Amino acid sequence: MKKNWLTLVSLIMLAGVSLGQDFNSITGKVQDASTRRALSFASIQLLSTNISNVTNSEGVFVLKIPAHVTADTVQISYLGYKSRRISVKDFQRGELLIPMEQSVVTLRPITVRPQDATSIVKMAFARVGENYTAKPVQMTAFYREMIRKGSNYVSINEAVLDINKAPYNSYRADQIGIYKARGSYDMNRIDTLLVKYQGGANSSLSLDIMKDLFLGTDLMLLDKIYSFTMAEPVTIDNKFFYVINFNENANLPDVYFRGKLYIESESLAVGRVEFAMNVEGRPQANSYFIRKKPPTLKMDVISANYLVNYKEVAGMWHFDYSRTEVKFNAKWDKKWFRSVYTIGSEIAVTNMSHLERRIDPENRVRARDIMSAKVNDFTDENFWEDYNIIEPDQSIENVISRIIKQLRKRDN
Repeated sequence: MKKNWLTLVSLIMLAGVSLGQDFNSITGKVQDASTRRALSFASIQLLSTNISNVTNSEGVFVLKIPAHVTADTVQISYLGYKSRRISVKDFQRGELLIPMEQSVVTLRPITVRPQDATSIVKMAFARVGENYTAKPVQMTAFYREMIRKGSNYVSINEAVLDINKAPYNSYRADQIGIYKARGSYDMNRIDTLLVKYQGGANSSLSLDIMKDLFLGTDLMLLDKIYSFTMAEPVTIDNKFFYVINFNENANLPDVYFRGKLYIESESLAVGRVEFAMNVEGRPQANSYFIRKKPPTLKMDVISANYLVNYKEVAGMWHFDYSRTEVKFNAKWDKKWFRSVYTIGSEIAVTNMSHLERRIDPENRVRARDIMSAKVNDFTDENFWEDYNIIEPDQSIENVISRIIKQLRKRDN
């Protein structure tokens, strides 16, 4: 995996923005039907649209939908549970309680040996050429990056990106260009430290571990660096997935990762990876993130968490979504107090085709670029229409649903 760089100088930034009007809100609470345990991060989607959201830590969601939509259906999905579909009209009385039943997977008897987890992982990476496209793909994607100081947002940038995705069987690099962008800053929160996120869009795309292997080693040395164990399998969209936990072996000098691989049982395609860098108690991990800082400032990375998701289209798997969240402490010499900063980014693919769109050199995003320094060149208030305020707590899918009409106009 390529390194995520944070460039530090001396001052701060932030964001804010709002909503259109002709929308109604529906709300519900998703829980396990047997235990009544709240199901956080359940997926909620209005089926005839791209409008979607996820539940919060208490299993509650709010979905803003166009006021004229009354005869549509909401689908609720959660790993390991049967999906449910509920009419929009059923939400008219207020918050709806939605119990979810666990899905039962019937499998032929198998024997799982300790080495099987490692073997499955090696086979999954060996089958990249069979499971991931060998053709270049043109993608449109929505990208968002945020910087928080404590719980307060300091900087937010959003962009619609063009991506020329290179084939998985080639060494050609992916190419990213900006189509539209905007940024927001909270000048009231400026203090003595300016935090900048360098290479954010490129870092988000580099989480495509099936093209840029994040494990930090080649397949021949994989089990010398990592230990793999089988976890409880799950079903996702009616497909059976092996879940494999991994962590770096003890006493390694370099910093590696821990997490979960979700591997589809028939094709052995990796459909999802949730992972974190083992930065805790490892001061040497700072060098992977901090590119530049004042000598009197002490920076310590607290955590670095990542997620990447793939989508199957016509039998081939494609990069679909990734998320990054890195936290670090900042403390000046001779001062008692420290600040906690959080750098976050998300990228979600909104459209794919095999008709490559040329990206002009002046629009390209390079690994050393800082998005906040580029957004003014691509700002177009008309593009965002009634979605004229940045809402950092809105799901990225909700943002996409608001601009999808503009994206369709462009492609026609």
